[in-house]
Amino acid sequence: MNNLFQEFPSVNLAEWKDKIVKDLKGKELSVLDFNDPIEEIDYRAFYHKEERTDNDLTPGSFPATRGSKTTNNDWSNGALIIVMDEKQANEKALDLLMKGADMLCFISHKENIDWDKVLNEVQLEYIRTQFVVDSAQEAEKIVSIAGTAKNRISFCFDAMESHGEDLITLMKDSQTATYVVNGYGVQRCGANTWQEIAFCLSSGHETLVKLIEAGFTIDEAAAQVHFHVGIGSNYFNEIAKLRSLRQLWSKVVAAYNPEHACSYNSQITAVIGHTNKSLRDPYTNLLRQTTETMSAASSADAVLVLPYDLYSENGSTEMAERMALNISNLLKEESYLHHVIDAPGGSYSVEQLTEKIGRKSWERFQKMDAEGGVLNSDVLDAVKSEVEATSSLRMEAYASGKSTLIGVNKFPDPMEQTTKWNEVPGYLGMKAFVADTIQKPETV
Repeated sequence: MNNLFQEFPSVNLAEWKDKIVKDLKGKELSVLDFNDPIEEIDYRAFYHKEERTDNDLTPGSFPATRGSKTTNNDWSNGALIIVMDEKQANEKALDLLMKGADMLCFISHKENIDWDKVLNEVQLEYIRTQFVVDSAQEAEKIVSIAGTAKNRISFCFDAMESHGEDLITLMKDSQTATYVVNGYGVQRCGANTWQEIAFCLSSGHETLVKLIEAGFTIDEAAAQVHFHVGIGSNYFNEIAKLRSLRQLWSKVVAAYNPEHACSYNSQITAVIGHTNKSLRDPYTNLLRQTTETMSAASSADAVLVLPYDLYSENGSTEMAERMALNISNLLKEESYLHHVIDAPGGSYSVEQLTEKIGRKSWERFQKMDAEGGVLNSDVLDAVKSEVEATSSLRMEAYASGKSTLIGVNKFPDPMEQTTKWNEVPGYLGMKAFVADTIQKPETV
């Protein structure tokens, strides 16, 4: 097996191009050159090993382009629980765990929640949990319930907001991941790949600076930060985006000379949201959620597939919740994607996309950092303007039919449902982008 490639003649880039030109039968090689106006990236339909950019990288090594996993590619399968009643939330948590979830994401929608009731019989030491809560006091209560399992829980206090010294003090003592960098929020509002990564880098960096100034070491500060990243339908771009984020975040952390190699790693939860989902075509939604989960599973630590109808006027159905949870299970139990470490590694096209997206992300981050970081109001306003401009491009592309979404602006389900969208939450004052709500041309 080690001598397999010796059985085939080596073909250099020039020879390969000659062969492609021959196969094009008179067409110019340039027909294989493409430009993505939303991503603002030029790319080709082919690449060769002579164009590789990361020949010597291995999984687990710096920079973390190929991730930190070295024994398998397992990821946590997340499920969302909105806590409005403690007993119902507890019953749902136990039911989801029996159905294959191994990460629970609790969102507090009630004051003075009795977390003992919510977490009754939930064995936190065997799963991952994330909590969206309102105060350090709530977080402290959950940490006390978790006990020795506190290293398996994390909180989602938005890195863009100020949460007070009491939270910083609590988390310095508990060493529980606390601050989420919400890249999913800007992706949900229409951002492209490199805009999302640049935002993540700036928001994450500002959090590191804040914690270091509060007395944390760089290793302690890096352990406090985790990322939520939105996943779209452009399969290879989304894979490359995750690789670029890991690579560039390791560079940010490296600038502070951490003592421990694990500090270079980024903890990423990939969120499958609603920008391209249709309330009228659940079957196409299922296909989109599957390919998006496959993109995320390439290197994410956890995947949270949101039910496609979560923000419909009737709320999510049992079937949509079940399908959202089962996608990860099927990709593991039947496709075995959790056994292959960095499956995209060695793909020349993915490596080139990683480099191109990474370069634009890093340039934008450096500009943001030079101007005061994303917490500076002027910088944030500029970021929001860029994201809104990209959202407008997406909107025009779908409304005009230049971009196609089956079940949204082409081939709508003839058994169209009457269910309507409620308002999908925006982020930082920006409106969420949902293609299914755009006025579309008449379809045939």
